[in-house]
Amino acid sequence: MKRSSLLIAFAIAFSWLLICPGAVSAVPRVGAGAYSVYDLETGQFLGGKNWRSPMPPASTTKIMTALLAEEYLDLDEIALVSEQAARTPPTTIGLRAGQEMRVKDLLVAALLSSANDATVVLAERIAGSEELFAHLMNKKAFVLGAMSTTFKNSNGLPAEGHLSTCHDLFIISRAALQKPFFAETVAKTEEYINHPGYPQGKLLKNTNRLLATYPGTKGIKTGTTDSAGKCLVGLAERNGRQLVTVVLRAGDRYSATKTLFDYGFESVSRTMVIDKGQTFKFLRVDYGDAAKVAVFPERDCIIWLPENGLVEVEKKVVLDYRPQAPVNKGETIGIIKLYYQGELVDEVRLEAASQVERIPSGVWRIIKRAMNYNREDHRSGDVSGSCCGI
Repeated sequence: MKRSSLLIAFAIAFSWLLICPGAVSAVPRVGAGAYSVYDLETGQFLGGKNWRSPMPPASTTKIMTALLAEEYLDLDEIALVSEQAARTPPTTIGLRAGQEMRVKDLLVAALLSSANDATVVLAERIAGSEELFAHLMNKKAFVLGAMSTTFKNSNGLPAEGHLSTCHDLFIISRAALQKPFFAETVAKTEEYINHPGYPQGKLLKNTNRLLATYPGTKGIKTGTTDSAGKCLVGLAERNGRQLVTVVLRAGDRYSATKTLFDYGFESVSRTMVIDKGQTFKFLRVDYGDAAKVAVFPERDCIIWLPENGLVEVEKKVVLDYRPQAPVNKGETIGIIKLYYQGELVDEVRLEAASQVERIPSGVWRIIKRAMNYNREDHRSGDVSGSCCGI
């Protein structure tokens, strides 16, 4: 928006009330301390409980480790097993100091069998030490927007302050799924790796039992410790649509995840919440050859909502309510931020529908405005309404 020094910005929060408020088909409760479900393509939050509460993430930590490994290392690169890595407590693949393994085999071990020693080897290969690698993990989490996450190690073994949230784990998982080897690996039920202690190769089975019990499952990662409980970040696809679920401290992580998937696939649908064809508002223009300018949304906005979910959609508007001429057609006048259950799901610009030229002061301005106002009145009729009920 131009003339920022003269901008009069207002933040207006209001709920969409085009329908009578009724019982919202909310995400069902499941037996977990925290849980959430998201649409993978759009990143939209679909529902949950305590999804921003920091909790120990257990081995779902390895999602970040694998993401960084694909960014920093070549898959065929050879990594050396240190004394520190060899002493890592179970679960492990039995690595010994001095052994060498390919990065790709270490990644498979970390993601399928949740091998803690494999992640330490990767961490040391990337950063020289696991402590420095944890610092790198936290920097990456910050850059991705996972602001409530703090990693203390590469694998999720219990450590004071090693915490994440359902929301942050989704953000990290979404980034990791952009890495081809990661996405391919977490969808496998088993895989052979080259291991110096197994001349014929070592068969690793995926700890994620959901791959065999829920049709369309494509990952992602389990995690279990006494402090974290049973955790699972899940990915499933149905009819070309992919959902990601996160459950932390669950009684039955598989049952909880299935319930969340069923809700996301069956109980939400695409719903238009902003129509670009409807005028948002008419604004008075200072010093212009026209007294008013129509403001339209730049595009339609369609999001995933349950039945009657519109009552939980909040719009926050920042708008220049008295723009000064000249105003260019298509110029951004404001923005609508849309929230569902408190989570930002989309932003839509508000644009001027026509050109308004600046005119000199005095009698000419009065005459010019009167002519334009009469012409607009004849063309538009009543201009007091708006698409969003302001």
